[in-house]
Amino acid sequence: TLFLEQNQLTNIDAVGEYRYLEHLSVSKNAFQGPLPESFKQLKYLKTLYLHTNAFTGQVFDILKDFKKLELLDLAFNKFEGTLPAELGEMSNLTSVFLGHNEFRGTIPAEIGRCPNLKEFQIDASHKIGGPIPTEFGKLANLEFLKLDTCAFNGTLPPELAECQKLYFLDVNSNDLGGRIPTEFGKLGNMRTL
Repeated sequence: TLFLEQNQLTNIDAVGEYRYLEHLSVSKNAFQGPLPESFKQLKYLKTLYLHTNAFTGQVFDILKDFKKLELLDLAFNKFEGTLPAELGEMSNLTSVFLGHNEFRGTIPAEIGRCPNLKEFQIDASHKIGGPIPTEFGKLANLEFLKLDTCAFNGTLPPELAECQKLYFLDVNSNDLGGRIPTEFGKLGNMRTL
């Protein structure tokens, strides 16, 4: 475990030497640029907090094989690229926070292969869009889904009503049309829509 939050640290290169780290938090520092290649050695990570820095580059080129991750927080950086299908192979994920970056494209359908996922957030990401994946409906443990201020289009998938634990859904400021699915009436835990 290594917690280095809320400092003015600028160089993260040596972190990759701690190969057996399970928990790493370097949030709220002064890091800039891409993650070093040495990060690829941190395959035992379960929690990774990188939020609120100025990291850039295609972060999933480094992280796509991190199969033990449970919590991934990349929010408030300048990461680029697409969200890879390999997200679906991170089956231990419970919480994913990707908002306020420069990601583009769509959310891969493979997200539906993360059975433990409880929280998924990608907001204020104007280059992420397309239809909201119906595969979110396969996530029985999903409680919190925040997809606001992006470029999602199409309609709200009625499959989301299969997420019986869902209590928070935010899709404001997108390009969605159509009706609110009547199936949403089955969402007995919904508190915020």
